[in-house]
Amino acid sequence: MSAFATSPVPMSAADPQPALRVTRDQVGRRTVLSVTGEVDMASVSELRAAVDSALADGTAELWIDLSRTGFMDSGGLHVLLDARRRLRDLNRRLAVICPGGAVRRLFEVAGVVEWLPVYEDRVAAHLAA
Repeated sequence: MSAFATSPVPMSAADPQPALRVTRDQVGRRTVLSVTGEVDMASVSELRAAVDSALADGTAELWIDLSRTGFMDSGGLHVLLDARRRLRDLNRRLAVICPGGAVRRLFEVAGVVEWLPVYEDRVAAHLAA
C-alpha cells in the first residue's frame, strides 16, 4: 500500500476534525483510492488531486473506497461526478464503494445514486465488473 497526496495531520483539541487521508493501491489494471476522514471544503483538493493523478497515469478502472469516510460535502460529490464523466468519456470504469451511513445518505438525498456506480462493498463492485 502506498500513501498518496496526503499526510495525516495530527488532531489537536483546537481542531477536532479528523484529517483526510487518501491511499492509493494498484491492483492489476485497477487503481483503488481509499479515503479516510472527512471530505469537505478544506480537504476536497486532496481527493481531486488523487483522482487526477490516477487518470493521468492511465488507469483502466478507478475505484474510490469511501468505507472509512465519515463526512462528505457537495465539493466531494462534485469530484465524484466529475470523475464519472471523465472516465465515461475515456471508456473506463468507475466504482464508488460506499456502505450505508452519512456519505451514502448524501448520495441518496442529492439523487445521484442513479448517476454514480455505488456499491456496498468491494465484493459487490468486483462482481459487477
